[in-house]
Amino acid sequence: MLAAADRRRHTAPTIRDVAARAGVSPATVSNVLSGTRQVGEPLRRQVLEAIEAIGYRPNHLAASLRRQRTRTVGIVVPDITNVFFSALVDRLDGLAAADGYQILLVSSSEDPAREAARIQALLARRVDGLIIAPARDALPAVDDLPPTVVVDRALGLDRFDTIGADNEAAAHAGARHLLDLGHRDIALIATTGHLANIRDRIAGYRRALAEAGCAGRERLVFGGLTVEGSRAAIEREIARPDRPTALFAVTSVATLAAIQAIRALDLAFPGEVSLLGFDESDWMTALRPYVSTVCQPVETMAAEAWRRLAARLAGSQEAGARVRLPCTLRIRESTQPHRPRH
Repeated sequence: MLAAADRRRHTAPTIRDVAARAGVSPATVSNVLSGTRQVGEPLRRQVLEAIEAIGYRPNHLAASLRRQRTRTVGIVVPDITNVFFSALVDRLDGLAAADGYQILLVSSSEDPAREAARIQALLARRVDGLIIAPARDALPAVDDLPPTVVVDRALGLDRFDTIGADNEAAAHAGARHLLDLGHRDIALIATTGHLANIRDRIAGYRRALAEAGCAGRERLVFGGLTVEGSRAAIEREIARPDRPTALFAVTSVATLAAIQAIRALDLAFPGEVSLLGFDESDWMTALRPYVSTVCQPVETMAAEAWRRLAARLAGSQEAGARVRLPCTLRIRESTQPHRPRH
């Protein structure tokens, strides 16, 4: 009996011991250790805790499992069909590849619950880091995030480096352009007022109106996150007898919806209504009139996000930087001086 007990005491724990402790199959333990098959994050943690509890150390793998590099980075965006996010991902992919990383791309479809699930799926793949454009102004409650950089939205999070446009200044410059053309009835078109970057654009628009003596003449139109919803809201606004003489669409979705609404009502464009858009896309110069727009610095934003994530991956513990980048006003054909109605 003593000999048997002594043998058990000195026998190294096995995968079967880990499985018994964690309440899973030996195959699941093997998958966690090897990473050959995806294992859900709760189950993975369960196995890791069992490994630590019984002291299972095959070549010290368990001790270093959380730090094991996969040379992959997860990118989370709210809408991959949005031209801004598509351009951002394209540039991040090139920067990652140049440094020997591959990206794993997921879309939250503007749904916080889906976003949380997608982030958990990326963690199960053991990504080394994350770049997230959140669906809302906060990140989902996910434990043990790897090095993470936040872009475009949720720019007030102190725990992370946040990279975005100077939205207030950008919208102020856009509204100022329309005011300088003589427009005083300017409707701002947005998808939603619940995101901080949109609220900053509204603030810039309001500041420009106030400086021009037009405080109280703001016209805000919210159409939701789809082109269809935005188009319907814009059509209602420009079908009114007192329709605005200019539209300032402050997202790429709102810009496309505004063009569709103007054409649907057969209005002269920009003769009867000027349009200033947001973001840049090839279609803006595909048909006449070419669209004037406020361009976010996508390339600079991607470069800064990757630079800061790369620093964290290299061991830097500094986080919490807030980087706000200037936008560019590109004047084309869709904005022109106001002509009084007769």
